[in-house]
Amino acid sequence: MTNKIIIHLIDKEQGTDPILIPSTNLIPINENVNNLTERLNDSFRKDEKVLRTEFQENSLAFQNGVRNFSLNDTDQLFLDFSNDSINRMIDLLSGVNLATGGYFVYIHYLYRATNYLGVFVVRDIEQIIFDKAEDSDNFTVDTTTVINTDKLAMAVRIDLDRLTNNQPRYLHFTKKQTHQSRYFIDWIEAELADKSSDDTLALIHLINNLNDDEFPINQETNQRYESEDFRRHLLNHINSSGKIVRIKELSNTYWQNEDFLIDKAEELGLDINGEFQGVDKILKRLNAYEIKSGKVKLIFSQKDIDDGIVFKGDNNQIIINSEELSNAFDDL
Repeated sequence: MTNKIIIHLIDKEQGTDPILIPSTNLIPINENVNNLTERLNDSFRKDEKVLRTEFQENSLAFQNGVRNFSLNDTDQLFLDFSNDSINRMIDLLSGVNLATGGYFVYIHYLYRATNYLGVFVVRDIEQIIFDKAEDSDNFTVDTTTVINTDKLAMAVRIDLDRLTNNQPRYLHFTKKQTHQSRYFIDWIEAELADKSSDDTLALIHLINNLNDDEFPINQETNQRYESEDFRRHLLNHINSSGKIVRIKELSNTYWQNEDFLIDKAEELGLDINGEFQGVDKILKRLNAYEIKSGKVKLIFSQKDIDDGIVFKGDNNQIIINSEELSNAFDDL
């Protein structure tokens, strides 16, 4: 659901100076606007190059505008944020010869009960259309200019609820491997600290929260994977790719649906990057957990937890509910 929207245009070709063509008023909300918001948000959430992080400590136009708006979401503060930040973008673009402009779509919206403030940069493309006038017997081949909402040039989305509650990873943005990356990251003031450990932990949490009927079908046996078997298979798959985890690729490989794990992560409220370097010692938890203190070591699987064999007791107790281990202890 769209709450507020405004669009500014930066007209710039490679090697030229940017020209700002601004809007002065917010766009009235209607069905077309809600449809645009839905398309842009869909394109963003399915982009495997989205990174999730926080703002840098030093705050400039973009961060100041977001924080002010998060405290009081008025039309005027939304307009101020768009104007101040787009003017800073003009300054940044002036020094980048290879950069091109686009439509900067500022939207305040609600998605899955989460409050977002997004800026989506889109460009127009020329498409061929078939046209037939009412008084004509033939179709004609013509062209028209449309906005490409399926492929975002750049985009940033702020989870205002997480920002307000001082929770991490509220800043989500597309990180493209092009000359555009640096000035866009400077513009949104993104912190680029490594999140590999957080992402790997999120992956473990994601898999641990799959329901029995959500485990994929083993294409070799045509039977649904058992929990431990799938974790072992998944670990081998990730290791074979140099421990590079690609969420869409995993979804497509095991569920034949590239959005499966993205949808599941959103359902669980998990923040996980679409691609990251898996941390080996955390990835191994897919196969088994290992804890130790002094000469006491305990190795167990997620299935042992799910089956109630290993669980946390009162105070400092860890309880192992196993007749076999109890008998072995007696035999000592």
